[in-house]
Amino acid sequence: MTSRTTPSLAQLINRASRAFARDGDIALKPLGLRYAQVPVIALLHDGEELTQKELAEATGMEQPSMAQLLARMDRDGLVRRTPNPRDARSQTIALTSATDTRLTDAHDRLAALDRRAVAGFTAAEIDTLKHLLTRVGDNLDRRRDAATDPAQ
Repeated sequence: MTSRTTPSLAQLINRASRAFARDGDIALKPLGLRYAQVPVIALLHDGEELTQKELAEATGMEQPSMAQLLARMDRDGLVRRTPNPRDARSQTIALTSATDTRLTDAHDRLAALDRRAVAGFTAAEIDTLKHLLTRVGDNLDRRRDAATDPAQ
């Protein structure tokens, strides 16, 4: 049994995630970017073109949230939409050249944030942390997939 004063694993991960989002927004604001846009930018950074549905699935975001995020990115000139050659009912999303010019600086700023987050950690501790967080995510994904798959 855990004490009420001892934070749960979920609380600790949530606190770290909120801190990354807050500080990521601060780091990216001068570039006209938001931390919430990073997963989309990462998926599209090599000239990739994906649909809204593909982006939502790849990032684990709900479709309405992805639609809002993409609408803001479109408004800000970060992405362009073109008719999907595979499905006339949808569009593909790609980064604009305006976004491309900011990627190196954004990457450097986020790498500095990562380094700050693990200041004082050894390389082995960082590897362990990455490994453990990956396992936590995988466990939760497997559980979610099993809960939504009627065959299991």
